Amino acid sequence: MTNIFYNYFFIFFFLYYFTIKLNINYFKINNNLYLLSLLFHISLTFLYTFIFPVGDWETYLGLENKTFSDFRIESFFSSHLIFNIITFLKNIIFLNNLNVIIFFSLVSFLGIVIFVNNLIKIGVEKKIAYLFLFIPGLNFWTSVPGKDAIILFFLSCFFSFYIERKIIFSLIFLLIVYLIRPHIGIIFFISVAITEIILIKNYKNKIFVLIFSLMIFLFLFNLPITKGYFYNNDILSENYILHILNQISIISQKYDLSYTYYQSTGNILVNIFNYLIFPLEFLLKHTKFTVNVLILIEILTLIFFITLFINNNETFKVDKKLIIFLGVSIFIYLLIMPQVIFNFGLNARQKWMIIPFVIYFIFLLKNLFVRIKKM
Repeated sequence: MTNIFYNYFFIFFFLYYFTIKLNINYFKINNNLYLLSLLFHISLTFLYTFIFPVGDWETYLGLENKTFSDFRIESFFSSHLIFNIITFLKNIIFLNNLNVIIFFSLVSFLGIVIFVNNLIKIGVEKKIAYLFLFIPGLNFWTSVPGKDAIILFFLSCFFSFYIERKIIFSLIFLLIVYLIRPHIGIIFFISVAITEIILIKNYKNKIFVLIFSLMIFLFLFNLPITKGYFYNNDILSENYILHILNQISIISQKYDLSYTYYQSTGNILVNIFNYLIFPLEFLLKHTKFTVNVLILIEILTLIFFITLFINNNETFKVDKKLIIFLGVSIFIYLLIMPQVIFNFGLNARQKWMIIPFVIYFIFLLKNLFVRIKKM
């Protein structure tokens, strides 16, 4: 009875103080709109667990049988980090599975709220930005226990500080993303470095930043906690590029036995569409109910996006640095990820690591073209 009371108290504490109070003191979104979006998000969380009763989220919840004596340096990397967060929540704070699900759902929700706040920071109309709280795909795919909720939150925090030109603080959040999904983190690290090199006018400073960036990348690649991700002992060469390409090859082959696997078209643009929206070959051809539900969610999300982009009429000053950074990061990401991973189920989740940045970029580009046209 005490444990039930304790877990209900936890729900109340997080729903009120950790979200609603945070909104009142910081985000300042209309309370009714905020509560409606929170209810929408939590509803989609439980819809996800209903549609997919077996999956990564359920595996994470079932692997909490650890103690702190088991923690090694690897405990703070990738899936191990998620396992140990859940271990802490269940074995130290004594939360039940329901509350662990709600905890991750709220982390995801705060990531979405910060994403919306970032849209407002770059100049998007508030009435348009607030509607992004209700993106079906974003709320659905990132809501359950796993890497996606955590990465969404930290990427939103990263860009929030990056907008404010607080580079050092932003990179701290990016480092956490790197520890969870190194291939995602390194893309953004490279994009930050390229942006700085492009904007620096003095050639000596460019060379200094380039050398410093290379040193940072060597440090990241050789971190004991992540070295095994990029470095394969079976490859005799010391060439880091070969090791990275080998890792990409391993990732591309990892999910090709799933029923949501699809064939590469060999066309970069079609692969990007298949990754960001849904595989064209699945349209009206797939017999799995879940796959058809996923496609419906993606179509609704696409319609949602197009409607909001069309209805945003406010013009604002465009930050050149943001345009360059977003353009570089999106280009690198889409040049790699859609060309190596051909699994709809996996992409439906992981694409939300880049789509918020695509949304920032489209709004900035649209506004830039409008301003040029008026000149």
